Amino acid sequence: MGPPGPGQEARTMGFIRSKTTGFTAIIPTTDNPWRALFLRDDRVAQINQTALVSEGLLTAAYSPALSSLPEPFASCSDAAFSMTNPDGVQRTVFIAGDMCLEWAWGVGAKYTGPVTGLPNFGSYLPAAFRSDVDVVMGLPGVNPTYTLLIKGDQATIITSGQGASTPGPLSGLREAGWKKLTAPMNGDFDHAVMLPTADGSYQTLFIKGESAMRFDWSKGPTTTGTYAQVLAGLGALPAAHKNLRLPPTGRFRGTSGIWTVDLRVDLAGALPVVSGDIFATSNGAEVYQNSFVLDGTQAVALPSATALSIPGTVSFAFPNWMSRVAVSADKLAPGGTATVTVSAADGSGLTFVCFYTSRFLRSIDWEIDYLAGTELPTQYATTQDPRPPGLAKKIITVQAAYAEAGIEVRTAGVPNQVALTGAGANSAWSDAELHAAMVANFSLHRDAQQWKLWTLIANRHETNGAVDGCDGIMFDWAGTGLADDFQRQGMAIFYDTAREAGYVGRREGLFSYIHEIGHALNIHHSWQKQPESTRGPQGGMADLSFMNYAENYPAGPTATAQQREAAFYAAFAWTFTANELRHLRHGFYYNVVPGGYAWGVGTAHTVAQHDADSPGHRPALDDSDLPVQRGPLTTSVPLADPTPPAPSQSGLRLDLSGSGAFSHGEPVTVQIRLSLDGTLPQAEATPNLSPGSDNLTILITDPAADTRLFQPLARRCGSQERVTLDATTPALYESAYIGYGAAGLTFTQPGTYRLQARYTAPDGSVIASPDHTIAVNAPVDDADKAAGDLLIGDQQGTLLALRGSDAPQLADGNAALDTLITDHPDHPLAVYALMAKGTNAGRDFLTLTPEGIDVRAADTDTSITQLSTVVETTLDPGTDAGVDNITLNETMRTLARAHADGGDIKQADAVLDQLVEVFADKGVPETVLATIAEQAEATRTQLHDQA
Repeated sequence: MGPPGPGQEARTMGFIRSKTTGFTAIIPTTDNPWRALFLRDDRVAQINQTALVSEGLLTAAYSPALSSLPEPFASCSDAAFSMTNPDGVQRTVFIAGDMCLEWAWGVGAKYTGPVTGLPNFGSYLPAAFRSDVDVVMGLPGVNPTYTLLIKGDQATIITSGQGASTPGPLSGLREAGWKKLTAPMNGDFDHAVMLPTADGSYQTLFIKGESAMRFDWSKGPTTTGTYAQVLAGLGALPAAHKNLRLPPTGRFRGTSGIWTVDLRVDLAGALPVVSGDIFATSNGAEVYQNSFVLDGTQAVALPSATALSIPGTVSFAFPNWMSRVAVSADKLAPGGTATVTVSAADGSGLTFVCFYTSRFLRSIDWEIDYLAGTELPTQYATTQDPRPPGLAKKIITVQAAYAEAGIEVRTAGVPNQVALTGAGANSAWSDAELHAAMVANFSLHRDAQQWKLWTLIANRHETNGAVDGCDGIMFDWAGTGLADDFQRQGMAIFYDTAREAGYVGRREGLFSYIHEIGHALNIHHSWQKQPESTRGPQGGMADLSFMNYAENYPAGPTATAQQREAAFYAAFAWTFTANELRHLRHGFYYNVVPGGYAWGVGTAHTVAQHDADSPGHRPALDDSDLPVQRGPLTTSVPLADPTPPAPSQSGLRLDLSGSGAFSHGEPVTVQIRLSLDGTLPQAEATPNLSPGSDNLTILITDPAADTRLFQPLARRCGSQERVTLDATTPALYESAYIGYGAAGLTFTQPGTYRLQARYTAPDGSVIASPDHTIAVNAPVDDADKAAGDLLIGDQQGTLLALRGSDAPQLADGNAALDTLITDHPDHPLAVYALMAKGTNAGRDFLTLTPEGIDVRAADTDTSITQLSTVVETTLDPGTDAGVDNITLNETMRTLARAHADGGDIKQADAVLDQLVEVFADKGVPETVLATIAEQAEATRTQLHDQA
């Protein structure tokens, strides 16, 4: 990441990190004797040093001084600190997410806006203290005032109106007591508030989870222990304030010789779940070895004076490695310990003594680049809308949502704003451009498994040169054609699309970020879980999860999209489903970690165990047999369940068609048709039938009778807009290239393949097409082999799927396509190379750099020449070469765009006129011809508007 961009001071992301405690903030007062308010939702418990004084609504405390405190600060504040002013009026700054309110008691608001804009304070925040801060505490003093900020074990002091001290370790603060802090009470605090002293010395009450510490700035810690042991009034807090807010979980780490284990203990459910990832050190690097999950068989209550055993049944990622796990732990808090023994049936194995490291089960570093004119992720106060039962009043951010799932999402560095130099404000990004941008700009990127994730906030997304309605994408799951076997490290959000949908600044906008990060951690959409039997109510459409679409939620047969969305949020508690939570917290390492197994392999909804012979892994028991994980994880797509789905009552029918035979190297395409099945006069459907959409999958059974799901290069998230099929619009059509996907080449050997499409209808039912059988033929001669070989390869497959790309990782593939065009111009396969090259030539290609966006301008002359050849070859009655009808339609509209972009709008019109005439001559059904004419006119209108 680079330095903050212009205007970045106006925003931050989750200024205060999610707290463990049952209360979210301590509101200091100026009372003498000392009192403080402990906020939980909209209620506060007021304590003094010895007892609970009162409990009630925050707005009723000190009435009328706080009675008009506005939302979300009245019930969702996650920090507060005092600001002493010369006028003598007590002022408190309430923080809720990235917003704050400076409140003069008895007077009202003095400032409301971003924390970074708070007068005499926000502009001085060091870059590292603009998010995920632990403690903000006002210090005694007037004109100027001082505020201490703590993050981890680092601190800075802001002097109002003057500036901030250089951030550094707590032990580096000038008072001697800071040098006497010891683990675990030496950082990562949840709260802090100043205590009174008779001699004017500084004393602070620190709180961390269920522990507290009274700290003298000159002498060091004076008392450490439970709430009641440190301060009687703190121990008198109501039970709800003392119960931890986040799940009762803890992460431990231990070593045994060359071995290390990351251990996760989870007591959130009725029975405990314990999981761990085991690594071995080789040449100074940790090498992953195995994972295990132990499902407890009896409840365990922690903390305990002595370590308690957690009995259960265990499963391993690589099951031939060990067979037994024994775990014991004493507490899920700083200072806690756990012991793990992993052993074989003969008793041999490893024993780890582990020490508590975090309340979170996993931690992810999240790096963000965002284009000028876009905004960082929003926040959502649950007080903004009617709340479903059980949803507390709180601020939800990306970090807070994952914290409640037991996962820490940490902002890595400072979000970097990228200038739109060289690109228009409406620039659209293809999947190839997104991947190239990630490799060049993700400062933490490595071709490795690591808990790091990159996000680009861009303007719009495009598919095959045309802007689509995608508002978010986990794009980093292409196959080796993009030199990316370490998938799931990148995602993008498309700001302009979200803004036009009304999502920016609302809950829907926040939802998109949480949803896409879920994909990066290998969680499927609710209605796409495999096998289908694992889906929730109504085929997953009724799941109340971040991984569903709100507009999918069933709200009655006549409900509009807005009504379905409203019904979803009226019931949604802002969480994941149980099996998604288990995956996030306890999924085997390769199944979850970015850069691990490919998208769809080892998801939350498939069999978790890995093949013991997975590439790059073999069991190890001692240093002499230690494996070294060097290369990518090329695990194949798991077998799919070919069991027919239950009968659908949706009124829809699905069919596959197309050529029954393909030559050596020929791109395999299929035509998809969704129509009425004759049982109903009309039926609702989602119009996008691409395998890269949200509702359609294709099962492919190879010559060996193994059935697998086709995994496209990217799956885009966007609107689930519905259309009605009836007598006027009886069917929807799509063409899909399935020769190459996220798992690489689909048809790797000659033979007979059986294809079946499955479509998830709006009612959640699944419709299966009749089987479509194709033959993939061997080359007929040397010339056929030479031409076909030039289209067989990961890079060529990626280029065909993306309709071309300038990505430097695809240079060899582009060279192969050029060779096919120049050396085999008359071969039937040359038309496919021309289509990919011509489509790509006709569009700008964006490259993200630290300085801005470089644009390779469209080469319309080359595009026109190449695409015209595709059209002419396809329409030539003297040859069998050419593309299918649906691709021809798309290619002719792309050709028209190239003419218009080249300044010849008249020729663009002529191509669109020819498009309709061609299909009229082909004798397609009148309803189909009407749709083609509508597409041609929509393209014409767009081109004329842009001319």
